[in-house]
Amino acid sequence: MNESSPQVSGERVEARAAADPAVRLFILAAMLLGYSIWCLLDWREPPPAWTTEHINEIGPYLSTNVAFFLALPGGLVPLVWGFVFLRRRLVADAEGIGYLGKDQVPWHAIEKVDASKLPSKGILDLYHGEDKKLRLDSWKLKNFKPLVAFVEAHLPAKVLEESGMAAQQADESPEAEPDAAAEAEEKSD
Repeated sequence: MNESSPQVSGERVEARAAADPAVRLFILAAMLLGYSIWCLLDWREPPPAWTTEHINEIGPYLSTNVAFFLALPGGLVPLVWGFVFLRRRLVADAEGIGYLGKDQVPWHAIEKVDASKLPSKGILDLYHGEDKKLRLDSWKLKNFKPLVAFVEAHLPAKVLEESGMAAQQADESPEAEPDAAAEAEEKSD
């Protein structure tokens, strides 16, 4: 299996990070690092005195020399954060769900599921413990639909009923939707 294809098996679903959020961080990092390089190339000597007579020399000095020390770390932070984000993987298996390298949430520990944003925004929130939340976001994760199906299959029935996900499953099932061809035949008779 190549690196870009998601891993799906009957007992495990692995969702890697999507590239779109990281690309935004890389664009921000490129802008800030580019500005810091420009500030370094346009380095100025300090003005002779910090008085109002030299105000025209103080402005450019501050905008290049001081901005360099702000833009350089400001560009490195989103750059590192983007690489860390791309390396994250969410794994769901028979025991529970969680990101690799962090604590896994067991299925029985999930107390509440908020699926209200699932149809419109592709966001599913799993609440566990004391006010802890694991957010599954279709924009940030690849292989989202198999992941949600796996989560629905492994959540306790009580949690599914309380969240309304069981009703959504019934609405989306093929038995719930009448066949369009059968309806057309009935109307023509």
